[in-house]
Amino acid sequence: MEKTTKTKHSLILTTIVCCVYLLLTIFYHHIDKYLSGILYLFLTILIPIAFITIVIFEIKGIIKIILNRKYLNFKLCLPTIVCSITLLYTIFCPYRIDSENLESEVEFRACYEGTQNQAYILFRKDKTFELNWTGVFGYNKWWTGKWEKNGDILTLKYDNEKTEQLGDKILISKGYLNPIGKSFDRKKYPYPMFYLGYCRGEN
Repeated sequence: MEKTTKTKHSLILTTIVCCVYLLLTIFYHHIDKYLSGILYLFLTILIPIAFITIVIFEIKGIIKIILNRKYLNFKLCLPTIVCSITLLYTIFCPYRIDSENLESEVEFRACYEGTQNQAYILFRKDKTFELNWTGVFGYNKWWTGKWEKNGDILTLKYDNEKTEQLGDKILISKGYLNPIGKSFDRKKYPYPMFYLGYCRGEN
């Protein structure tokens, strides 16, 4: 009876940890995009903690199975099976569930690669855009809004502050996003920073 109770508690704990880990990794795009401060930091740190915990549970489960191999039953193996499925999905599955798939399809994109920072901007078919800028010392900032395209001219309507590297009006020319709006400081940024397409990993 005592062993059955321990196995049940182990299964519940294992399932909770695995579910938390999977939910956080699946919805990390939206966590990164919409959350900030202590809550964002807590959830981000929780991901590796949960993964390490799953690995520890897996190792303990395998040892327990080996030690009790003469008296094995399905219930005894179940917590280890849950951990194994989670780890196999995380490490080997080529088709990952990602909450970004809930967003509108990307119509076109652009990238900037600096020596200590990088950014990408996605223009989605539902006329929303999202710009994510990351850099050293954990810098991570998002801009979102709506976009309109008239010929080769892009107009951005931000949900919050404008990014000074792009401004609100852009000319698409020679594979680059060339800011031309009044809110853009050409003296500070004399050359176009974003090129069309995926990041090339050149820096």
